[in-house]
Amino acid sequence: MPHDALGGIFTPNARFQMAGSHVSPVAALAEGAEQYRPLLAGMIKTFEVLDHKIVSMLIDGSKAAVQWRAKMRSAVTGETVETDLFDLIELEGGRIKSFFEFCDTALAARMMKP
Repeated sequence: MPHDALGGIFTPNARFQMAGSHVSPVAALAEGAEQYRPLLAGMIKTFEVLDHKIVSMLIDGSKAAVQWRAKMRSAVTGETVETDLFDLIELEGGRIKSFFEFCDTALAARMMKP
């Protein structure tokens, strides 16, 4: 999915956060389309999801917690790995209002370095 189409599933003032230490190149906080669109574009350019499987999902009203597993390929290094991720998502009017993702930041950082 192109990053501009992906941006359309978020509310204009959405909050997008990748959990992690401030020293990690993966950790990020973006609020609003002007911030999250370039962040999503960079992530899509760097990481290709080759296989995706939802392991578990809990839904409570407009909120969802999703554990998923994926094979991901780095466009930088060419390395392919299997990893688990966890997302906390809040919806508003059928669009994502808040997206908070937890991943293996050390693995992601390694995959970002040539």
